[in-house]
Amino acid sequence: MQEVTVAKVGEIKQGGRKIVNVAGNIIAVFNIADKYYAIENVCPHQAGPVGEGEIRDGDNVVCPLHEWMFNIKTGASPEFPGISVKTFPVKVEGGEVKVVID
Repeated sequence: MQEVTVAKVGEIKQGGRKIVNVAGNIIAVFNIADKYYAIENVCPHQAGPVGEGEIRDGDNVVCPLHEWMFNIKTGASPEFPGISVKTFPVKVEGGEVKVVID
């Protein structure tokens, strides 16, 4: 496992996100209710930039290409059972937000 610093605490505003490249993975890191979550920024439908979409209902993100929705915390689609985006563990240490890559 590899921990990669992707932001400083406070850099990603509440309800905001930051798109990063970590070890070849394009990842969207979100700040939801002052907790950080990370998902792969590739929609399983047609590889759209899902993490760049509109945030709805507090913790869902909608892919801007075809409006497939995914839960930011779990990666699961509330609309399509069994479909999800990959999630990554996030740690906050020493004022830094870190994504854990396998």
